[in-house]
Amino acid sequence: SIIFTLISFIILPTIKNINHIGSEIEIQKVDLEKKYIKTQNLKQISAELNKIEPMLSKLDQVFINKNNELDFVTLTEKIATINNVYQKINLGSDQSIKNETYKKIPLQLSIQGDFINQLNYLISLESLNYYINIKSLELSKQEIDITNSKKLPLTWLNLKLIADTYWQ
Repeated sequence: SIIFTLISFIILPTIKNINHIGSEIEIQKVDLEKKYIKTQNLKQISAELNKIEPMLSKLDQVFINKNNELDFVTLTEKIATINNVYQKINLGSDQSIKNETYKKIPLQLSIQGDFINQLNYLISLESLNYYINIKSLELSKQEIDITNSKKLPLTWLNLKLIADTYWQ
């Protein structure tokens, strides 16, 4: 009877208490492992952010400043003049993109000139720091100069370019 009392009142509650403490230790172990993984992920994200931060200024440069529309138009006209082509530019109305800090504005360029000059114009346009996403490019032959009705060389073409520009 003393053994039964000893088992009932001391040993069994102690075993239950040990099992309870063991399960709490297991829960804390799992919790600590989760926190360790989160800490490692945070360190990794922080390291990646430190690598990316210097490149963010470059990303800002691909957007055209929304207050400098005239500068952008002047720049494209300068490129047209340098490459000896005639340019007509049409900027559409802005299309705000949800949850973004930039706006997408359609751009339409009509360019007339010699084929080689137009290629050089496109190369110059492509070399700008701005992100211009060309959606459509159409070349057609132009035989008569509209301004003075003179016959033009065979290499004289019309180029119609439709693109999206990104403004901030």
